[in-house]
Amino acid sequence: MFNRRSFLQKAAFLMAFAHIPLPAKAKAEKRTRPRIVRIHSAEASLPWDYQASAPWDHTVEPGNKAKVNRDQFRNDRYYNHINQKTVTTMLDQGIRHLTRTTNQRQAWLALLQNYQKGDTVTIKINLNNASYKEDVTTNRLDQSVQMVNALLDSLTSSLKISQGNITVADPSRWIHPRIFKDRCSFPDIHWVDSRSDNLWDPGEIIRFSEHQPIRPANKPQFPQEAAFHVARVYTETDHIINLCLLKNHGCGITGAMKNHFGAFPPPFAKYLHDGLGSKSYIADVCNTPSIKNKVRLNICEAIFGNWHNNVWCPRPWKTFAGGTPNSLFLGTDPVAFDSVLLQHIIDEVAFRGESVEQWVRDAVQDHGFLDIAMTSLHLGVHEHAPFNRIDYRQIEAV
Repeated sequence: MFNRRSFLQKAAFLMAFAHIPLPAKAKAEKRTRPRIVRIHSAEASLPWDYQASAPWDHTVEPGNKAKVNRDQFRNDRYYNHINQKTVTTMLDQGIRHLTRTTNQRQAWLALLQNYQKGDTVTIKINLNNASYKEDVTTNRLDQSVQMVNALLDSLTSSLKISQGNITVADPSRWIHPRIFKDRCSFPDIHWVDSRSDNLWDPGEIIRFSEHQPIRPANKPQFPQEAAFHVARVYTETDHIINLCLLKNHGCGITGAMKNHFGAFPPPFAKYLHDGLGSKSYIADVCNTPSIKNKVRLNICEAIFGNWHNNVWCPRPWKTFAGGTPNSLFLGTDPVAFDSVLLQHIIDEVAFRGESVEQWVRDAVQDHGFLDIAMTSLHLGVHEHAPFNRIDYRQIEAV
């Protein structure tokens, strides 16, 4: 029999319960899964002869001008085999798919939180392998000017951002003029690299949580204490776009999160390499305010990649069609983003099996920093495939 009083009491209880704040764990479970997009086009690169660079190490790269023109070294460069038009198209379609919008302007307004006309944008690039000699170029894997041109074109055309409000930077490395500056299509942007003045802001210092930096034992000439001041191009800008690469490292992946090792003074990154993958260092760097609060978008330029190491030239892949990734990855959650990149490297190493050196197989398993970033610092979501908490989308450019 229907009991009106009982019904009203239960209804009142349920209404009251509905207004009880959910615990943090329940709130986290209700959040939308972070979306990571991989956009692919076989036309992103021109054919590249990988075998001409075998064994893909220091023996095939010239170290000085005298060696550049020797017959033992190839004179073509992988970055001249990247299709600018296709990369520009991939970026446009990728950001729209990531943000579920219909045009570039809507996509950037969704990404650049609270964007106002006159805001400044820093584009952090990865030039860890750049030559410091203007007359020396190599095939060591670095950011390409095509990727930067595509991003600058998108920002300036869709949001009408003034070139003068955009800085392309790698504060701890040198931006090669022949490879980058002379080939950039946007002459009025700013450039910041290791040779720029007044680079570091003592007002923001990276704080370390579970593990403290250690001076390398073989570098007694380094200061006992490291000064982890953050670059002014981070602290004094409104928005940061983080461009990285698809490369292995001692932590399995040198993707979006470790890319910010370029945001504090050298040689102090070396204080973080003992236990790089297992300790809290990478997560702590990404928890500093200017990184945690200002990075709006992570983009991995994976037209070419290196599943084996972080130092030398692109390597052929067996898990990407045609041997070349020909991809861009995009996402806003740095932990989920690096989890996806790492998975591709894990899959490649696993596919090749015991033909891969043991240290490489060990490296892809040494990524505890991602768990720390998720569980201790709450910077994002980490998991392995098959992805359930990460919304990983793979699409073809059209």
